[in-house]
Amino acid sequence: MILRRMLALILAALLLLASAPGALAAKEYTMPYYITVDVSSQIVTVYETATQSIVRQMICSSGAHDRTPLGTFTMPRAERKSYRVAWYYISAYSRYVKYASRIYKGILFHSIPYMRKSLLSIDKEAADTFGYPTSHGCIRMRWQDCQFIAENCLAGTKVKIYKSGERNDDLRELLLQESYDASTGLSYDSFLGIPSEEGVLGRFSEGQEVLNLQYRLRDLGLYGGELNGVYGSATVNAVRVAQYLLGEDASGMATADFQSKIYSPDAPTSNDVQLSEGMSGPAVRNLQSDLATLKLYTDAPDSVYDQAVVQAVKSFQRAYGYEEDGVATPEAQKAIAYEAGRVLETFGDAEYTCEWAEEALNFGKVNAKAGLKLRESASQDSKQIRRLSNGTAMIVLEKGDRWSRVRAGSDEGYVKNDYLKFTSQALSMLKYTSQSDDSVYTVGNSAQDYYANAKLPCEVFAEYLAANDQRVDVASLTDYVTVNTQGAAESLNLRSEPNTESEVLDTVENGKSLVVRRRYSDWTQVSYHGQEGYLLNDYLDFWTGPEDALNEELDEDKVDASMVLYAVVESSVDEAASVYDDDSDEAKLLGHLPDETRVDVLEMAEGWCLISYKDHKGYMLAEDLRLVLEDDPEDEGDAGELMEEPALEASPALAEASPAEEVPAVTEEIPVPAEEVPAAAPAEAAPGDEAGTA
Repeated sequence: MILRRMLALILAALLLLASAPGALAAKEYTMPYYITVDVSSQIVTVYETATQSIVRQMICSSGAHDRTPLGTFTMPRAERKSYRVAWYYISAYSRYVKYASRIYKGILFHSIPYMRKSLLSIDKEAADTFGYPTSHGCIRMRWQDCQFIAENCLAGTKVKIYKSGERNDDLRELLLQESYDASTGLSYDSFLGIPSEEGVLGRFSEGQEVLNLQYRLRDLGLYGGELNGVYGSATVNAVRVAQYLLGEDASGMATADFQSKIYSPDAPTSNDVQLSEGMSGPAVRNLQSDLATLKLYTDAPDSVYDQAVVQAVKSFQRAYGYEEDGVATPEAQKAIAYEAGRVLETFGDAEYTCEWAEEALNFGKVNAKAGLKLRESASQDSKQIRRLSNGTAMIVLEKGDRWSRVRAGSDEGYVKNDYLKFTSQALSMLKYTSQSDDSVYTVGNSAQDYYANAKLPCEVFAEYLAANDQRVDVASLTDYVTVNTQGAAESLNLRSEPNTESEVLDTVENGKSLVVRRRYSDWTQVSYHGQEGYLLNDYLDFWTGPEDALNEELDEDKVDASMVLYAVVESSVDEAASVYDDDSDEAKLLGHLPDETRVDVLEMAEGWCLISYKDHKGYMLAEDLRLVLEDDPEDEGDAGELMEEPALEASPALAEASPAEEVPAVTEEIPVPAEEVPAAAPAEAAPGDEAGTA
């Protein structure tokens, strides 16, 4: 036992080698924490200075192409009020991030980017590449990890960014699943899954018992790692998921009691494992059941992935836009389960039929090793939208003699035919119709839908997963739901019991967010208008946030200029705020307005406000303004002179700088901070500014 424990400790030390570069803190260092960033492994570790122990560890995405500078840096004080708080807007890339904390010049810790101020609008590409060097230089992390740094690692905290030289894949596998947080009471050994009791399987266990465990977890759809009889991070993670589903402490270690439970008939299942022909088990049976609901599989479920299952999966793949290979990836299984759930919700116990509609859609695939430029118009002189890598597939909207209009992802533009390989792909649309009423549900799109800018169902579902399938720490966080009927209705029934036969207590409007009281497999209990009731999970978007998340200020998407009575200048830098002639901090600087100056807001968009002051117009950062809305109480502060209603000009920007006597000037010129303007990377390695970096 002692020998085994010593071996485990030695192996644990080797496991952590890549994440522990040595103590940063010198005797004179007084900050409570210091941080290391291993760009080789893409791991951020926060140490407690006094004990040198790990208090938090998380996966990250640093700069692509070595854009993140190496060295030891001291975190400066926050220069803007939007640093270290819920949302920060990156104007150069039109993205929002959460809890941005500056490390050095334009390099920040911040969350994965979002399209708008909503956890449901996560940037899909950034989410898909999370854990790999993909940023413009900053250190991206889960937003909860960024919040910890923003609230605990204040100005003066040392940050060491370095290369360990070798990627620690085993530790990465754990951290990709979830971050380590010592405040939960979990020791680091326990996080690694190292057992302290004899007879318990855990990290560094080996042999036939471990192999049997891996096979069973795979059959349950929980383990997709190598079947090798070695208890590594993949096994630890699979056991944790099973324990979570069983309602047990997710230790990652397999006791005898746990092993007996996963061999029982009601063992928990998931869809985290790729399924293919020849496999068997409960996960395959679940897939067969969902395919039967979609009327794509007609045999009796027998838990065996045979040719009938292969053909059913291919049929779904064709309708959804996946590669038609008959292999059920975890994402495809989730999509099949999702659509099966929508069909059941639409028709309930009523009989329904399924009709197929077959059409052809024209595609183009980039056939150029160096890639191909997508341009705004059919000309080599037009602006480049983005570069498409070799092999990228796109929908051909209109084929011309030399140029074709295409859509690649969400971008639409023109490409030269010389570098495209044209193909035609058969598409299926599944139309489900009730035999007792006029209920209809459709899976897939027609060719006309695609030409009219519809996305492939698989693309839409991938975005849905990216926004709703983030793994988060549960400490100090609360679960929320947002009603999303996806156009099926304007509201969702709140029922007295978790079934469709119970009394409708109220209706919850589409887009409404509520706190989760308790979540079940098919229903979620919430409180609405003073009543406890249940909402069907198929029409809910789940997310996790701080306990006061619903009390944050309104998203910009929900506020427009017509709702604003006026605004009061509250500078995020000093006692005056900049006014520009366009909505960019690279635009011409027109002047400054002191704090407490009262202005009119004419337009609002993407973190900027077009304002008017004494008949002069200009653009200001929204974070430099306190908006007074229609339903706000009257502002009693000294907001400056109330101006007359200005007349809108043809151009939204000021033609000239406002005269000094008309635009109050500050005593001292407030320069635009250099790091807030995107700049080329210094030769030695520092990347461009991340006030424009995502």
